[in-house]
Amino acid sequence: MKILLCLLSDQHVPNLLSVHHVKPDRLVLLESREMQRKGVAQHLIAALRRGGLDYAHRHDVQPLEAEDDLQSVGRALRTAFSRYADADWIVNLSGGTKPMSIAAHEFFKAVGARLVYLNVRQPNELIGLDGRPTEICHYRPSVDEFLAGYGFEPRKTQPQVQEAEHRARRTWDCARRIAAGCPSRGLLYFGDLSDQEFKRRWDAARRKGLSTTPEHWGDLPSQVRDAIAETFALTTDGKGLSGRLDKYAVEFLTGGWLEVFLWGILERHAHALGIWDVHPGLEFGKIDIDTKSEFDVAFMHQYRLAVVECKSGAQSHDPGVDALHKLEAVVRQFRALGVRAYLATTSPHVLDKENHLKEAVRNRAAVYGVRLLCRAEIERLAAQPDSIDLVRDLCFGPSETV
Repeated sequence: MKILLCLLSDQHVPNLLSVHHVKPDRLVLLESREMQRKGVAQHLIAALRRGGLDYAHRHDVQPLEAEDDLQSVGRALRTAFSRYADADWIVNLSGGTKPMSIAAHEFFKAVGARLVYLNVRQPNELIGLDGRPTEICHYRPSVDEFLAGYGFEPRKTQPQVQEAEHRARRTWDCARRIAAGCPSRGLLYFGDLSDQEFKRRWDAARRKGLSTTPEHWGDLPSQVRDAIAETFALTTDGKGLSGRLDKYAVEFLTGGWLEVFLWGILERHAHALGIWDVHPGLEFGKIDIDTKSEFDVAFMHQYRLAVVECKSGAQSHDPGVDALHKLEAVVRQFRALGVRAYLATTSPHVLDKENHLKEAVRNRAAVYGVRLLCRAEIERLAAQPDSIDLVRDLCFGPSETV
C-alpha cells in the first residue's frame, strides 16, 4: 500500500498537486490545532473530490498538539507511522511549520521513505530530497478546486456557468466593438432621475428586461449602434434603437459587455498565455455561510487564482476609486499567496488632467497588488484582439502598478 503524508498549512496547492501526481492508496494528514480550527484537512479533501479524487474514506487526520515542538511532532509522526508501518511512505515536506518539516524529514529519512518538497512558487515540481530526481506534475487545478481548498463553494451550477459562457460567446464581437470606443457613460439611458429612482429602474430592468425606445439610448457611434441592433435583434431608424431586451441583454448593456470582452480576450489566448480555466461571472461563498463573492472574470495562472473586476461607464458614484478597496477585500479573504487581481475600468476618476494614472491611485493599486487596465488599454486590446504579444504585455508584463 502506498501512503502519502502531507503537512497541512494555509497553502494547499502543493499538497493537492502531490496527491494528483502520486495518487496514493491512502492519505495521512498531519494537522495542527490551528489548521483543525480552520478545517484545512476537510477543505483539502473537498478540493480533491472536485478534481475527481475521492479520499473521503481513504485518509487519516493525525492531530498535532504543538506544531513548533519537535518532540510533539515526533510523537504524532510515530503514531501515524505505526498504523501503516509496512506501507510504502511518500512524505511531502512542503507544508506545516519548520519544526514539522524538520521532524518529518528526520523520522522518515531513517525509515527509508521517499521525501519530496514542492516550492510554493513552482508547486508542480516535486523535488527529491532523498537523492531521487525531480518529477513534474502535469495536473492543473481549476478555479473551483483552488477555492474549495480554502473552504469556498460555487454559488452557480455548472449548467449555469456553461449557459453564461454560451451567451458571452454569442455577444463577444458586440462587446469588442463597444470596447473599441470605450464609452465614457452607460449605453442605456434611464432619464434625469434621482439616485434612488435610477437604481429602482436599473434593478427592475436587470431582473425583468426592458422594452426600449430611442429615448433609452445616448449618442452611440454608428458601429456600436449597428453591433447592438444586430446582436439583440433591435430595429433602428433615424432616431435610434427600439425593441425588447431580456434581462441578460440589459445586464450586458449596463456594464456586462466589459467582462464579456475581457473574458473572450483571455479565453481565446489561454494556451499561449499559460493560463487555464477562464470563466466569466463566477460566484463563490464560504461553506455554510449565506454570502457570496462575484468574480467578473476568473482564471488560473501559475497555479494561483486570478480575478478581474470590471467597472464600465463614468463611475460617477465612485470618484475615490473605492473599487480598489473592495477588490482587495475579496482577494484577501482566501488567505492564498500570490492571488493576481485586476481592475479594468473606463472611469475617468483614475486619470489626471493629462490622462495619466493618478499617483494616489497608482500607489494604492501597487500596495494592493492590483493591475489596472484603463480606457486606453481596453481600447488597444479591442483594436488588436488577435495580438498575443499585446495581451501578454498589458495583462502579464511589467506594469505601472505591480
